[in-house]
Formats: sequence, C-alpha cells, structure tokens
Amino acid sequence: GPDGIPSSILKENTAHFIQPLTHILNLSLSQGIVPNEMKMAEIKPLFKSGNKHLVNNYRPILLLPAFSKIFEFITKHNLL
Repeated sequence: GPDGIPSSILKENTAHFIQPLTHILNLSLSQGIVPNEMKMAEIKPLFKSGNKHLVNNYRPILLLPAFSKIFEFITKHNLL
C-alpha cells in the first residue's frame, strides 16, 4: 500500500505492534476519529480483458495502508 510496509513485516513482528495498535484502535473507536494516515489509499488500474488502450477495460483497485487493513479486520470481527 501507500505506506510501503509489507504485510510480512507485521506478521513476523506482531508482538511488537500489538500494544500500540490496540491503543490507537481503541482511541479511534472511542473518539470516532480515524487518523488521516489510515484514510490514504493508492488507486491502481487493473486490466480486465480486451483492448488495453480502452479505459473501460480496466477497473480500479485500492491499495490500503497495512495498519488500515489490520484495523478493518479487527473491527469487522469484533462487530460480527
């Protein structure tokens, strides 16, 4: 994503990130504020099929920051 953090680094170092991430997530949820860094996304065109010169043959994909993906996962699973 736009933060340049590979998910493998987060997976391998979960113990180092869990406490500060939990704190930030709890603050975000209790105050109803999402940090601006979590709102960033990089939009990339993904080719579907057909003529590569036609815009309609592409669809957008969003690359999200690694921490945003983690927050989304935690929030989603705690709400279900």
